[in-house]
Amino acid sequence: MESENFIPPENITAICHYYRGEMDRANTWRSRLDVTTNWAIVTTGAFLSVSFGSPKFPHFVIILATIFVLFFLIIESRRYMYFDLWRWRIALLNENFFSQLVSNKVKPLHPDWPEMLSSELRNSRFKISFMEAFGRRLRRNYSFIFVLLAICWFVKVAIHPTPIADISEIYVRATVFDLVPGIVVIICGLLFNGTLIAIASATYKKKRKVEVQIGRIHQS
Repeated sequence: MESENFIPPENITAICHYYRGEMDRANTWRSRLDVTTNWAIVTTGAFLSVSFGSPKFPHFVIILATIFVLFFLIIESRRYMYFDLWRWRIALLNENFFSQLVSNKVKPLHPDWPEMLSSELRNSRFKISFMEAFGRRLRRNYSFIFVLLAICWFVKVAIHPTPIADISEIYVRATVFDLVPGIVVIICGLLFNGTLIAIASATYKKKRKVEVQIGRIHQS
C-alpha cells in the first residue's frame, strides 16, 4: 500500500472484525425479508382457500387478503432500507479496503473511504428512500402476489354463487355487504393497482453492479 493509505496492523484486525459484524447484520436482515415475503404468500394461500372453499364466502375475503399483503410489503420495505444500509458499508470496504489487500496495485475507488466510513458510523442514514425500497420489493416479489389476487378476485366474483351470464353482473356482485356499491369497489381496485404500477415504474432503475458513491449505493 502507498504511505498515505497505510493502516496499522491492529486497525486492519479491527476492520476485519467489523466487516464480519456487518456481514452478519446484512445476512440477518436479508433473512428477515424472506420472512415477510413468506408471510404474504401463506396469507394469500389461506385467504384464497377460504374464499374459493364455498360460494357463501364473499369476495371481500380477497380484498382483505390484499390489505394484509400491502401491510407486509410496507414492513418489508422498511426492513430492506436497513439491509441496504449494511450492504452499503460492506460494498465500501470491499471496493476500497479488501481490494487493496488482495492486490496493492489496485487503487481504491474512493481514496477518502476511511473518512466516509467514519462519518457513516457517526451519523448513519438510509441510502435509499422508503419509496425506492417499496418499489424494489414490489417489483421483485409482491407484484406477482397482487396480480394473482386481482385475477382471483375477478374469478370469485364471476363464478360465485353461479357463473355470470353478462359482464354487467360484475358491478352488482362487486358490492361489499350492500354498503359499498360495486362500481366504487372496482374504481378503488383500479386506482390501487394503478398506483402500485406507477410506483414500480417510477422507482425502476437499471441495475448491473453495485458501486458505492457518496451517500448511497449506485447501481449502474
